[in-house]
Amino acid sequence: MFQRRLLVALLVLIMLTLAQGGVAVWAIDGARQKVELGRLSSDLHAGFLAFSDSKNQLRTWLANAQQGGQPADVQERDFILHEMHSHLERLHVNSDRLAARMQPSSELTAALVEERQAALATFDKLFHALERAVLATSMIPAAEQFELVDSQGLRMVLYDALARERTLLAQQRSDADHSLQQLITLAIGATLTLMLTIMAVFGYFARALQRPILELVNGAQAFQRGDLAHRLDERMSDEFGHVATRMNLMADELRQHRQTEQDRQQHLEDLVAVRTRELATALDSLRQLGQQRQQLLEDISHELRTPTTSIRGEAEITLRGGMRSEAEYRQALERIASDAKRLSDVISDLLTMARSDIVEWQVKRQLLDPRVPLADAMEQASTLGRLRGIALHGDVTAQATVLGDPQRLQQIFGILLDNAVHYSHAGGMVEVSATTEVLQGKQVWALRVRDDGIGVAEDELPRLFERGYRGVKARSHRPDGQGVGLAIAMLLTRLHGGTLSLGAAPAGGCEALLQLPVHAQAGPALSVMR
Repeated sequence: MFQRRLLVALLVLIMLTLAQGGVAVWAIDGARQKVELGRLSSDLHAGFLAFSDSKNQLRTWLANAQQGGQPADVQERDFILHEMHSHLERLHVNSDRLAARMQPSSELTAALVEERQAALATFDKLFHALERAVLATSMIPAAEQFELVDSQGLRMVLYDALARERTLLAQQRSDADHSLQQLITLAIGATLTLMLTIMAVFGYFARALQRPILELVNGAQAFQRGDLAHRLDERMSDEFGHVATRMNLMADELRQHRQTEQDRQQHLEDLVAVRTRELATALDSLRQLGQQRQQLLEDISHELRTPTTSIRGEAEITLRGGMRSEAEYRQALERIASDAKRLSDVISDLLTMARSDIVEWQVKRQLLDPRVPLADAMEQASTLGRLRGIALHGDVTAQATVLGDPQRLQQIFGILLDNAVHYSHAGGMVEVSATTEVLQGKQVWALRVRDDGIGVAEDELPRLFERGYRGVKARSHRPDGQGVGLAIAMLLTRLHGGTLSLGAAPAGGCEALLQLPVHAQAGPALSVMR
C-alpha cells in the first residue's frame, strides 16, 4: 500500500535530517572549543607582551625621576604598578582556563603548560620585588632588579614565554582549522546523503506511481471523450486498484443512463421531426394560400378598377349631355361593350390564376403594331381623364412591329396611363410619345408617358416596382391605391422581353419609359390626339 510506503519514506527522511542536525551540532561544538582555546592562547601571548610593556614603562618612569631633579609623579607610578598587577592577574586566569580546557595529549603539551606556570611565577616575583623597591623610601631600585630574578634573565624568560605561546597558538589554530574542515566535510557528506536519499525515494515513488497514474489519466480522458466502454486495469493491489474499480462501476452506470437517455431522446426527436414536417407542410400551404389570396385580391382590385371606371365614365358622359343621334349612342355603346369585353377577359385571367395557382400570366405572342393596343388604352384612359379634368395628348409616329400579346400590351399601357392620370393634378396634361431607338446594338420601340403631377422622390425610385410599395406622396394624394399596378406592368414587360423604368420629368411630375424589342418595321404613321 502506498500509504505505508509513504510513511516509511517520511520516517527515513526525518531520521536522516535529525542525524544531519546532530552531526552538525557536534562538529560546530568541537570547532567552537578549538576556536576558544586559540583565543585563550592569543590572549596569553598578548598578556605577556602587555606585562613587558608595563615593566619598560616603569623603568622609564624611574629613569625620568632620577634625572629630573623634581619630585616624581607618584600617580603615574601607581598607575603603571596597577597595570602590571592587572596583566599578571589576567595571565593567571587565562593560563588556568587554558590548562583546565586542554587535555594534554602529548608530553610536549604538558611541558608547555609547566613552563608557562614557571614563567608566571618568575614574573610574580619580579612584580613583588619591583613593587617593594619602588614603594620604598629610596624609590630607586637597582637596575639588576629589572633584568634578573633569582639569577634568571627576565629577557630570556619573556622570550621563551612568547615563543611558547606562539607555538601553542599555532597549534590551537591548526586544530581549529582542522575542526572547521571536518565540519565542512561532515556538512557536505550529510547534505549529499540526504539529497541522494530524497532522490532515491522520489525515483522509487515516481516509478511506482507512473503506471497507475497514467492508467487513471488515460481512463479519465477516454471518459471525457464519451468512451464509456473503456475499462481501467483493476489488477493493481493498492489504492489505485480500488479507484479503478470504482471508476469502472461509475462508467457502467453512466453508459446505462446514457443509453436510456439516447433512446428517449431519439424517440422524442422522431416524434418532433414528424410533427415538424407536418406543421411545416401545413404552414407552407397556409402561407401560400394566404399569399395567393392576398395577391389575387390585389390583382382583382387593380385590374377591375380601370375597365369599370372606363365603363362608368363612358356611360356618365353619354348621359350627361343632351339628346344625341342613334350613331353617337351606338358608338358609346360599342365603347362600353369593348370595355366590358376587356373586363370579362381580365376576370377570366384572374379566375384562371386562382384555379391554377400560377404566379405569372400567360402571354400569347403574335406580330403586331404596338400603336393599336396603345390607341385602345388611350381611348380607355381618356374617359377617366375627362372625369378628372385631365387632358391626354398623344403623338405616336414611330412605325414598328413587335412580338407580343395585344391584350397584355394594352394592359401595360393602361397601367402606365392610369397612374399618370390618377397622380396628376386637376387641369393637368398627360403626354404620350413613341419613338424607335437603338439600345445596346438592338432596335427598340420606346414609349414615354409624361405627366406634370406629384412626381416621385429620388430615393423611392428603386422600390416603385415592388408589390405593395407606395411612395409618401402617392399615399397622400391617393389613399385608396394598392401598389400592385407597376409590379404587374413590370412582370408583363419582362414576359415580352422589354424594360420598364420610372423617373422624374424635366418639367416636374413623372415620366415612364417602356422599351420593347422591335421585330420588323411596318405600318403607316398613326397619330392619336386627345
